[in-house]
Amino acid sequence: MTRTGALGVVAALVLGAAVLTGQGAANAAPDRLQVARTGTDAVVIKVPARGDTLAVGSRLRGAVYTWSKGDPPCDPTGSTVYAGHAWRAGNGVADRWGRLRRGDVVRVAGCRFEVTRREYWPAKRRMGSLYSVSGPARIVLVGCKPDDYSRRTVVFARKVGR
Repeated sequence: MTRTGALGVVAALVLGAAVLTGQGAANAAPDRLQVARTGTDAVVIKVPARGDTLAVGSRLRGAVYTWSKGDPPCDPTGSTVYAGHAWRAGNGVADRWGRLRRGDVVRVAGCRFEVTRREYWPAKRRMGSLYSVSGPARIVLVGCKPDDYSRRTVVFARKVGR
């Protein structure tokens, strides 16, 4: 498969998240999402939703995508989802998210989050349940599993402070 073709598959499979209109008011865009364990240091790009999926860009490295009308990450409640590309060749921002473990720290928008769990979901599983303006403050990282594009790496992290 070509790189361009694979990007299309990654965008369709990984980021086929159902987005519910009207959830949360987005504040100013957070600058970066950082994860020390994986070396992730990515600019956060807000994107619209099209046809119940995030309109994710093609940047493999250095960028994660979030819904422009989604819940801000530092809110006291609700979920913010960040999607990143994984790439078999090792060039994707999400390539090493499968290494994250309970207690690892993710920083975004001046807030600190601790990983609570990591799961692998089938690519066909809808992601709409991840978006919420209620419940505990958390972020969710989503990317294809780099060695198996038919599965997604889904990492949950709870807010622990600023």
